[in-house]
Amino acid sequence: MPCTPKVLAASLVATLCAASLAQSWQRNADPAALPLLDGPRIHLYVQEAYEAFPADITDAVADRYAELVDAGMDCSRHLLDWADLEPSPGVFDVDSLVEALDRRIAQGTPRQFVNITVVDSFGVETAPRYVQDLLAQGARWDDPRITGPFGDLLDAIVPEMVDRGVYMLGFAKEAGGYYENEPAQADSFAGFVQTAIDRTHAIEPRLATTVVFAGTEDASIPALMPIIDVATFNNYFYEIELDPSCTILGEGLPLWRATGANPIPAMLDEMIAVSGDRLICIQEIGQATGWTDRPSTLGPLAGEANQARVIDALVEALLERQNRFRTVSLWTLNDHTPAGMQYLVDAILAEGLPVCYAANIAEIFGPTGIVESTPEARPKRAFGVLRERIEELSR
Repeated sequence: MPCTPKVLAASLVATLCAASLAQSWQRNADPAALPLLDGPRIHLYVQEAYEAFPADITDAVADRYAELVDAGMDCSRHLLDWADLEPSPGVFDVDSLVEALDRRIAQGTPRQFVNITVVDSFGVETAPRYVQDLLAQGARWDDPRITGPFGDLLDAIVPEMVDRGVYMLGFAKEAGGYYENEPAQADSFAGFVQTAIDRTHAIEPRLATTVVFAGTEDASIPALMPIIDVATFNNYFYEIELDPSCTILGEGLPLWRATGANPIPAMLDEMIAVSGDRLICIQEIGQATGWTDRPSTLGPLAGEANQARVIDALVEALLERQNRFRTVSLWTLNDHTPAGMQYLVDAILAEGLPVCYAANIAEIFGPTGIVESTPEARPKRAFGVLRERIEELSR
């Protein structure tokens, strides 16, 4: 951002007004509300898998996405690393964000959630290099050398987002692992998030803020839940079972198994319990069908029929709690490929874990879509269930 008098003045005004406008937000609007999201109903949607596919597969999957838009799907989301939005210190890539938002609008999903991954499941790799260096040198997250540039980034992108249907802005994805690994930074990161929330509300008081928690036992919940406007979760339908045939150092390893629909109501009630009075958005939820070209590691329940039943039961349970939930994104529209999952397998094997464990992890991430990643994008049973439920909810 150029350091002109106009820019400096705008930044100063935003900083001075942040606290008072944040207080106004608390006084004049329900902090659990989503004022920029159309309608007090549940919005059900799904996103494509994060993998580069050949053009024929990409086009076929896009046609399935369009079918869901025709049925009434109107939401989408974006996961953007802070490092990508600020490729060099003080230089912000607003154009790529605008292009991504405009592309979704053109596809027919104008209600958008943007999550800036300041930290994610793997730590601080998503922050710009200069921020990583400052932290490595002992700086805290609430250091003005970190909060100041992020505030400048928000000055640049928040107006563009609001103009393009963004109803909620997130500042972290699954930060619980970072809290467990860096407990001395926990308070300072909460201070960073609070500063970002204040700055966002100063720019646009209607824009709700959040962080994405990895389930209801995320270690960052005690520090971050009290300061955000909307509670947001990732969660999946699996249980863990010790498998004596998959061992390391003679001990059986815990493997993931597909579950049926029974755990769904309790899972949603746990989200409500830890969220206080906040509305809840689910960023990712789902269950894999299991590979069909090799023996499955996900147990006897895995398969297309169970995936369809789970999604149908999820919507039923959400409707019984619709005063608390507003957006729900399945993960994902299309499968990741076995070749794509090999990268994950190789990384796990490099840690010294056995092939059986790596295969299980790859399977819960790989065939989790509701259409196949083929030139035909064959819909699984759950695709029809989702389409019908979207039609129902959009009415």
